Amino acid sequence: MNRRERTLLAQIEQDVLDHTKPLAGALRKCVVLGGHANSAALREWAQRELRGYEGVELADIPPYRVVVAPLKVDAAVGNGFVTGQQISPGALPDFARDTISNELTLRMGIGELEAAARRVSESDNVLKLQPSQAADLVRLINHENNNPRQHITELYWAVAAPVLMGVLDQVRTALADLVGELRATMSSEDDNLPTPEQIGQALNVAVHGNRSRVVVTNAQASGESSASVAAAADEEPGLFGTTGRRIGAVVVGLATVIGTGAALWPLIK
Repeated sequence: MNRRERTLLAQIEQDVLDHTKPLAGALRKCVVLGGHANSAALREWAQRELRGYEGVELADIPPYRVVVAPLKVDAAVGNGFVTGQQISPGALPDFARDTISNELTLRMGIGELEAAARRVSESDNVLKLQPSQAADLVRLINHENNNPRQHITELYWAVAAPVLMGVLDQVRTALADLVGELRATMSSEDDNLPTPEQIGQALNVAVHGNRSRVVVTNAQASGESSASVAAAADEEPGLFGTTGRRIGAVVVGLATVIGTGAALWPLIK
């Protein structure tokens, strides 16, 4: 059994280093490893990356899931039609100016994110992401504008392929950091699984971005060895602690104004 678990960690490492393999496979193996190692934090992070972050508090979403993208509109102007017209959040109605910005959170699961990045790259278009109540905001804008020759049909963030690929690369890097931290902490001759503490500290570095270190001594039958690992306040740190709170109040306001949860609906055109 122990040999099998070590092989599982090696498989995760191989999947991460092979850029031709989807990330979902390595993340599923993290779920299994977290189960065998009794690490709820590892299972939770991997499951969220796989299934998406819908309904998850903004404070509990990794910072690498927050991106910057221009706010754009499609509109009928006179006898023509304009697509992809970039606008400033300051052009929105007063109540929305301080709550809608060029920042947004990519909540979709890793499989959907990879598929979107692939389609956008192949089509040379953008991924359109709309708040769940964007249609109501568009109707309000058109009502306040009261100009029959200028009619907005769609309001969205335009997310380019490099942005999507950047998030995927961050997830792959987090997995690589996780494996690297576990390798550095566990002895090469140690046949035991990583402990929940070791995994929690590795997550603290890989996902939270906490690069501080403390020296932890691992007692073994043949003696003792020490390894430098990430510092953690608890034995197994919370999934994101306070790091996720770097997400701005702008996005929090968006959830209040546009609708609870601010679900994002992808449209590729």
